[in-house]
Amino acid sequence: MGSGEDTPTRPVRIMPLGDSITEGWGSATWAGYREELFNELHRLGHDIDFVGPRNDVLQPEGDPDHAGSSGITIQGLTEVVPAWVSAAAPDWVLLHIGTNNMYDDNATLAPGYLRALLDAIQQACPAAHILLASIIPSRFAPFQKHIDEYNQHVRKIAEERADQGVHFVDMAPALTASESGQDDDLSDNVHPNLQGYAKMSKVWRDALHPLLPAPEGGPILTRNPHFQTTRLSAAHQADRGWDRGYFPGWDNEGVNAYAAELAGSGNGSNAVGMFTAPPMYKGISTRLATTPQVPVRVTFRTKSNSLGPAYACDPNAASDHTFTIEAGGHPPATMTADGSWRTLTYEFTPTGTSTTLRFSPNSQPGCGPLITDVLAREVTT
Repeated sequence: MGSGEDTPTRPVRIMPLGDSITEGWGSATWAGYREELFNELHRLGHDIDFVGPRNDVLQPEGDPDHAGSSGITIQGLTEVVPAWVSAAAPDWVLLHIGTNNMYDDNATLAPGYLRALLDAIQQACPAAHILLASIIPSRFAPFQKHIDEYNQHVRKIAEERADQGVHFVDMAPALTASESGQDDDLSDNVHPNLQGYAKMSKVWRDALHPLLPAPEGGPILTRNPHFQTTRLSAAHQADRGWDRGYFPGWDNEGVNAYAAELAGSGNGSNAVGMFTAPPMYKGISTRLATTPQVPVRVTFRTKSNSLGPAYACDPNAASDHTFTIEAGGHPPATMTADGSWRTLTYEFTPTGTSTTLRFSPNSQPGCGPLITDVLAREVTT
């Protein structure tokens, strides 16, 4: 266990960008390929953060942020993407777009629209790399004719811009479609089924893995380390349900952790304390899929909760600065936050294949330090 200055490693920011296929239409949790891709990159040790203006509150695990919008065309995306990309500042953009342009003879205009979209992305965020995918097949033969022609242009456009950070990803051959719908990878004429989304995640993984910075350690176990709260509205909270908590992958035994954004911090932050009716003082917890006897190092960021008397918090009370972290049956550690963000560490060696990591406040309801960027990683040699 230890503490230090707030010098966390910056995660790689990835924006899944596109239409309903990126949004996850037809998948049970509306995560589509994104949840499995997130998990697979974590298993490879990559510290990543999905970014975008959309947040799927039904997603039970992983990172719910993305930039998929059902029904959107290439030109429709071009109108909104400058604001989206500027705000999210992605390092990588996963672009699968064009399906909604394939429905009529105007499909011949799609390559020109795609060039304009790429221009808009690169102007808004010149440093971003773009993985440009061919679009997946359709069950409907007239659509498929347009798709085949369009995908030839997608490859050519990516090759033309290879020196500008555009990488071609041949997604189309990974999925199958048949007019009868028998034994294919679609749930309807255009959207993948669960098997199809799993295949998409593997294609994205295989394209990204060799391009990302080398991992700084072993597999990452936290299912949502860089959880964000600033985009959740009251409606989103209600949709998630009081028994689910605000953050995919995190629980608080039936009581929501109070979510707060400190002015000027630039980060979504999560108070360990509670702000609802009993049971209270439960803190937040997440389940880690651990390997017995393989050590785990947990790093996280913390800062004192400065919400003040309006939330029954006393900024001067010692109890509002302290909290406990523990993993399963391992010895808990009491830690102290102060007025500045700091990165702290906690280490343990699991004995089983599932370990609960818990942060508990030592304060009144609604108080306790803020916690964010909780990264649990296996320590490998």
